[in-house]
Amino acid sequence: MKRNIFILVALICTLIMASCGADKPEKPAEYEIAMIADSSEIEDGSFTQCTWESVEGFAGSNGLTSKCYTPEESTKEAYLDSIEKAVNNKAKMIVLAGSNFETAAFSAQSMYPDVNFLLIDGVPHDTGDKYGAASNTIGVIFAEEQAGYMAGYAAVKDGYHKLGFMGGKSLPPVKRYGYGFVQGVAAAAQELEQKVEITYKYMETFEPSEDVKEEAAKWYEDGVKVIFACGGRMGNAVMDAAEECRGKVIGADNDQSYLSGTVITSAQKEIDVVVNDMLSNYADGKYVGGTAFNYTAQNGGVSLQMDNAKFTSFGKSDYEKLFNKLKNGKIELKKDTGVNKVSELTGEWVTIK
Repeated sequence: MKRNIFILVALICTLIMASCGADKPEKPAEYEIAMIADSSEIEDGSFTQCTWESVEGFAGSNGLTSKCYTPEESTKEAYLDSIEKAVNNKAKMIVLAGSNFETAAFSAQSMYPDVNFLLIDGVPHDTGDKYGAASNTIGVIFAEEQAGYMAGYAAVKDGYHKLGFMGGKSLPPVKRYGYGFVQGVAAAAQELEQKVEITYKYMETFEPSEDVKEEAAKWYEDGVKVIFACGGRMGNAVMDAAEECRGKVIGADNDQSYLSGTVITSAQKEIDVVVNDMLSNYADGKYVGGTAFNYTAQNGGVSLQMDNAKFTSFGKSDYEKLFNKLKNGKIELKKDTGVNKVSELTGEWVTIK
């Protein structure tokens, strides 16, 4: 009898201990604002990092939860998988960082009609030519041609007459940077009546590689003084080459002077302005989709980095005059459409190599 009582007591104690010590199922974490990166690398020193820092900063300042999701690979399917994870974690606003998300955004906006989407650097479209932002989606594009124009103009005015443009993939934003750069170089060269040569190429990658570094090094060895590097993390390889070859670099998307002492300025997209504008509308219940916004010099969307610039003669007053001409519409530029080849933009004083 005593033995049975002992066994019963032991069982009860065991059950109590198990009940107290068992790991209770954790409630899945919920993040109201999500950002999807276009690769597993967030800290690229460029567009992705800048966008996430802006999103995270806004969320933190406004008492909102946020999380960045990184896809396993850079494909539409992987992007949609990351979007699904964000939705499962209760995301109500999803920021898609980069033009690579255009087709994924087009599909996701109808798959998740109760979720808001912000596509930065692109406009949703299908795999064909059907473009359109649904009522829960906003697309944002930048006037990269204006930022590129200022970079090219300033470089020539500062005494650089053998330049390079090295783009990542030949996507519209990258092409706009390049076309604007050439037009800025041509304008300054004409004013100075100075012959200028530009080596121009798309590397068809956004990743830093030995191939990119070797190509940039070859340009420097051939006499190129400064390369405008427009390709996300690809620019890091250009900077490595510049450091070894005593060359100079113009950064893209955000101030990249902290990445290398070779960076003399950066053609900037004011990503922080876009994120704060759009997420403020979301937080205030004023987010209205179904449209695309163009951020230009006119609305503070692009600029040339001057605070940390390493120009010798092109100063802030020169920049302000140039910027105001763009802001006031006195300079009209060709973009990524309506141009068959970049040599159409050179004028009589510039040669494309």
